[in-house]
Amino acid sequence: MAGFGDTAKEQKKLKEEKVKEEVGPATQDDAFAALAKEREQLKTTRPKSHQFIAVAGHEGSGKSGIVFDAYAKDKNRDEKDELWCVDFDGGSSMLHDSLYPDDRSIIDYDPWVMDKGERTVNDYPGTHKRVLDICKYAHHIAEKQLDPDYEGKRVWGILVCGIDLWDQVCVNNMRITDLGLAKDGIDAADNRGAGKGDRVGHQWDWAIRKTRFHQLTAISRRLVKAGVRVFWETHLRKTNYSYGGNEDNAKWRPDWEKASNNYLPIILICDRNDEQDEDGIVIKSEYTVTFEKCKTNASLQGQRRTFFITKLGEPPEWRGLSELYDGSL
Repeated sequence: MAGFGDTAKEQKKLKEEKVKEEVGPATQDDAFAALAKEREQLKTTRPKSHQFIAVAGHEGSGKSGIVFDAYAKDKNRDEKDELWCVDFDGGSSMLHDSLYPDDRSIIDYDPWVMDKGERTVNDYPGTHKRVLDICKYAHHIAEKQLDPDYEGKRVWGILVCGIDLWDQVCVNNMRITDLGLAKDGIDAADNRGAGKGDRVGHQWDWAIRKTRFHQLTAISRRLVKAGVRVFWETHLRKTNYSYGGNEDNAKWRPDWEKASNNYLPIILICDRNDEQDEDGIVIKSEYTVTFEKCKTNASLQGQRRTFFITKLGEPPEWRGLSELYDGSL
């Protein structure tokens, strides 16, 4: 007859087998097996790109032009590459038709979805979804084009024209969809809730707008990691990024959700400087870009380049920004 010790061992064994049946045979080592495998893969697999670039400036300062030029001049482009434009303000399609009318590898997506009602034009929830769908589609292709045997169309880069308008879409959606303070874009425009005068009552409610905005940020970062260049083109607005009217400390900054500058490793500021004669006629315009932020190449930090010069009565001189296509970034 088995002794007491043998009986205890048998009971322990039965208990362990019962636990395995209930929770499965996984051990702590097994639980981390996926991470261990990923760790080994990360030793040889690195992000394909870090080109998440903001291009900011006033209207007519050449913002989209330097992106189109970089796409046209990139000697390492695959013949199946495409430049996708999410064209909020019509800038990219206008530039495309005027300078590259025969280039069918430039795709101009209109992100706006029209409202079916009679009161407003834009369907903000539909527009938000469409923008994310376009970028998710690009990411779908970006993952496939990492395969050396992939032979389909490829995405070289995505240019979002008017990221400041994307911010407006997110604000309106916060009021219409998430907080129920407005029934459409008209109500949302002045914070009213169907004529009731309702306002966004709590500061933490604005975190909804921020979350909506950064859904595009998250997809953009995934695209960049897969090797797709992402350009956020935006206008400037005068702000001190604080509440109140401290105009003395205000400066011209990119007009987007204020925390975005922390997410983009490269920020380019475009500017135009005019030279006038004694009669006030512009005789020369010099277009410059400043590398306000460049975490991918410290030697470019703070550097300024002249990329376009026009003179009265002379042909324009386009130089472009070679750093966008020569591997400097």
